Amino acid sequence: MKEILILTGACGVGKSTISKKWAKLKKGVVIESDYFRNWIYNEIYDKFSKNEEMLVANLTFVSAKEYLKHNMSVAIENVWTPLGLDKLKNAFENEFGNVDIKFVWLKCNLEENHRRDRLRVTENQMKDRVDIVNAELSEYKWPEYLNILDTTNLTEKETLNWIVEI
Repeated sequence: MKEILILTGACGVGKSTISKKWAKLKKGVVIESDYFRNWIYNEIYDKFSKNEEMLVANLTFVSAKEYLKHNMSVAIENVWTPLGLDKLKNAFENEFGNVDIKFVWLKCNLEENHRRDRLRVTENQMKDRVDIVNAELSEYKWPEYLNILDTTNLTEKETLNWIVEI
């Protein structure tokens, strides 16, 4: 069985960057689950609803399962809540039994998070949304299986090495 890495964290914290580097190292793939969210987002809600997150988790699981069947490691990244992480954990464990999954919440201080956000191309910058998402994430009660990594003073290489070693 290949490995699964599931990253959560605020926008601009480095989830996509680290996912891509990890997938390259593991000769695997990245599933950027926010694309599923963009396809199904319902504008009636000012926040991403629980039902939508469950749908995104289901679509992510179905996609990842196909890659795993081909013996490929999978990195999954999105701004997950504990509900979405639990859904993915249970789905993978029910389908594959004892599977090697790493769950990581990438964090950094707000000043660094905004600096990283400004490095994005202008149309992809999240600006004030960085503060909103960080506040929302900090209010959740996270499961014990989630590894939390403050990347404020870490390089991409140090972050990747830490994830590989957990």
